[in-house]
Amino acid sequence: MKAFVKHGREPGQAAVQDVARPTPGPGEVLIKVAGCGICGSDLHAFNNDPGYEFVTPPVILGHEFSGVVVETGPGVAPGMVGDHVTAVAIQGCLKCPACLSGNSHLCPERQVIGLHFDGAMAGFVTCAADQLLSLPSNLDLSLAPLVEPVSVALHALRRTVIRPGDKVVVSGPGPIGLLCAGLAKLHGAKVLLLGMNRDAAVRLPAAQRLGLETAIVEGESPEELVRSTFGPGMADLFIEASGSTAALKTGFNLVHRGGTMIIVALYNGELTWFPSPAVRDELTILLSYASTRPDYAQAISLMADQAMDFSVLAQPFPLENAEEAFQEALGGQLLKPVLVV
Repeated sequence: MKAFVKHGREPGQAAVQDVARPTPGPGEVLIKVAGCGICGSDLHAFNNDPGYEFVTPPVILGHEFSGVVVETGPGVAPGMVGDHVTAVAIQGCLKCPACLSGNSHLCPERQVIGLHFDGAMAGFVTCAADQLLSLPSNLDLSLAPLVEPVSVALHALRRTVIRPGDKVVVSGPGPIGLLCAGLAKLHGAKVLLLGMNRDAAVRLPAAQRLGLETAIVEGESPEELVRSTFGPGMADLFIEASGSTAALKTGFNLVHRGGTMIIVALYNGELTWFPSPAVRDELTILLSYASTRPDYAQAISLMADQAMDFSVLAQPFPLENAEEAFQEALGGQLLKPVLVV
C-alpha cells in the first residue's frame, strides 16, 4: 500500500512510499482509510521541531482519520466489519486513574497514533478496537477526519462557561481557532477572530463564510479592535489558538478584570511574562490539551447534525500529493488539508 512515511530526523524527511499492508493483532481491527487530516502536530513532526524528538522514524504519520473496518484480529467480534469508524488519537492505557476518570489524554503512558506508532496517512491502518468510535451513516467519511479537531475545540470550550452575549476574542484562525470561534458563536457569544496578513487569503475568508467577525492585528491596536467590535470594555474570554507567545502576551490586555483566558495552542518557544498585572486583575487562566472520548462523541453528533458548515475547513488532497499538502500547510496556504485515499 501507499503511505506517507517520516523516514528521517531531518526537517522534511518524509515521503510517500510503498509499504506492507498491516495485519491486525489481538484486540485490533484493520481499517481501510477514507481520509486523514494533516494536524499541526504532524507539521511539527515533519519539521522535527522541539518537543517532537520522541517521534522515531520510520513511522507513518496521521491521527485524524476515518475509514471502514475490513478485518478483525483475534478477540474482536467479526461483526465490526463494515463499520464506519474513527479513533481516539491520544490513546491511554485505559487502566490507570487518569483513564478510569475519563481523562485518558492525561494517561502517563499515553501514545499518539501516527507519532508513537504507525498512523493513517496510508491505504490501511490497524487500531485497537477499544479506541474506536462509530460514525453515523449520514456523516461523510471524507469530512469525518475533522472529528478530532472539532473535539479539541469542544474540550477547550468546556474549560469554562460561555453564556449568550459573552464577548469572546480568539487569536489564530487555524483549524482549532476557527472551530473555537464558530462553536462559541453557537453558544450565543459575540466573537472576534484575530489573524495576521498571511491569513487574509484563505483562513479569514473561511471564517467569514461561517459568519464570524474577523480582523487583522498587524499595524493595529488589538485593544482598539476589541473596542470597535464590542463597544466599551474588554472581552469576557480570550482564547489563544495561534501558538504565538506574542499573541499570548497580548491576550492579557484583551480581557476585563475578572475575565478568563483559555490557552489551547502549543508553542515552539518560551514565554517571558510579568504576572503581577494578571494577579491584580484576578484573571482566570485555563490550559486545554487535546480531548476525551465524550468530546469525540459530541463532535460526531454536531457534525452529523450539521451544526456548522464544517466543509469550509477541509481541502482534499490525494495521498500521492501528501508532500505538496504539507508544504502548502506549512506556508499557511491551507486551513485543514485532508489526504484522501
